[in-house]
Amino acid sequence: MDTPLDSFLSAWIMESKNPALVKSLYSEYEIINQNDDILGAFYQSIQSISQKSTLGSYYTPSELLSGINIPKNKTILDPCCGSGGILIRVLTKAHDPSKIFARDIDEIALKICFINLVLFFDNKNILPNILKQDIALVDSDNLFNQKLKEDFDVIVTNPPWGSKWTKSQKEYLLKLYPEIETNEIFSIALYNAIGMLKNNGELYFFLPHSFLNVAAHHNIRNYILKKNNKLSIKLLGNAFKGVLSESILFHIETERADENIHVEDKDNNIYQLSKKSITSPDYIISANIKTRDFLLINKIYNTPHVNLKKDTSFALGVVTGNNAKHILQNPTEQTEPIFRGKDIQKYYYELPQCYIVFNPGAYQQIAPIEYYRQKKIAYRFISDTLICTLDCSNALVLNSANIFISVNYPMETIVGLFNSDIYSFIFKKKFHSCKVLKSHLQDMPLPILTTNEHKNIYDMYQKMILEEENMQTFQESIDKIICNYFSLDNKQYVYIKEEI
Repeated sequence: MDTPLDSFLSAWIMESKNPALVKSLYSEYEIINQNDDILGAFYQSIQSISQKSTLGSYYTPSELLSGINIPKNKTILDPCCGSGGILIRVLTKAHDPSKIFARDIDEIALKICFINLVLFFDNKNILPNILKQDIALVDSDNLFNQKLKEDFDVIVTNPPWGSKWTKSQKEYLLKLYPEIETNEIFSIALYNAIGMLKNNGELYFFLPHSFLNVAAHHNIRNYILKKNNKLSIKLLGNAFKGVLSESILFHIETERADENIHVEDKDNNIYQLSKKSITSPDYIISANIKTRDFLLINKIYNTPHVNLKKDTSFALGVVTGNNAKHILQNPTEQTEPIFRGKDIQKYYYELPQCYIVFNPGAYQQIAPIEYYRQKKIAYRFISDTLICTLDCSNALVLNSANIFISVNYPMETIVGLFNSDIYSFIFKKKFHSCKVLKSHLQDMPLPILTTNEHKNIYDMYQKMILEEENMQTFQESIDKIICNYFSLDNKQYVYIKEEI
């Protein structure tokens, strides 16, 4: 009598155009079973980078799973299982295969997952619960026609990051998930997974670090924080091959209230972040912030201040859509300089390396022209520190730089503040981002200074620009103003500079 595996493989072979050829090709080969997901690795290797990017899926290195231990009597679900690589690394052979649940939207990956589990348990007769099921969209087809189980003891997965949706799908998802108001797949996957956990259940999700601090994810963060479960975060850095984003392992333990979030960094240092420090409207989880950092930043934010959320216009740099066509390396009579992000230094532009014949109608995206043609602050967009200059030359910038115009807070003061190590310290510790977003700058605490104090800064700035005073002297003067206003002593100031 055929085993479930025999029946499954026969049916899969019959799907090919030439079943006899498939059987003859592979009947002579024998692969040693080492429980290493060689089938999944091969399947991933033949997918193009564009396929992986569209699906948002990447292979999970086995070393990232070493700390996940699941009791053998627990039900376990991987809702974005791929070829089952995570499951065969977190399970033991003592687990009951009938308590294992795997879902994905990729039928080939699901078939490989089934084979991997058969090989893992060395049992052709097992029947794990494998479904074709989309974690975000409902009414998906069921690959093996098995009933969907609603709740689980443990959920562990590496969901897709940034997979591509059509416009209509995005609109549908926003309506489908009003509580979190997002069409970002990993946020939706996390939201749904939390709803499928049993009491005293556990969840492990691999997520981009941006999940913790990007404003677009504030609703899902608020949703999680309101549930008051035990939360742990493992900082993984750049752990995934082919992915530029840093990543985390997010761990939720339900029904285990804890006032702190437990954080472990890449060097295995462990510290705690108070949930009380995570506040509206963005509910930013500053997982890179140690106790000393938190006390410093809390001290700054608790001092009366203003910000750039009002009376400030932000704009993108020029998106040409085709830099090879529009950007020239040498000037002509018709061109003007256009500055890249890396051309921006603290308080000045480097000599121009790029030129453009400015034709606004020819570009993919451009801000209102008057934003470029006035006094403004230009800043690096791709950067892990704040670097900006006050531009009084009406210059153009490419989209690796962005700009803003402040109406009520003097821009000479702003560039002095933002170019200070103190503000880069705030940015690094609070947001831990390689991109400087509008929301980051809007959150920065600006001291409430008198008109005379702003005038003194303006005068110092003019001397620095006219080279009557060097930049270091100007910055030291600004730093003293910041320290005095926020009551930072010399020891704290030295610590801040050491951390940058």
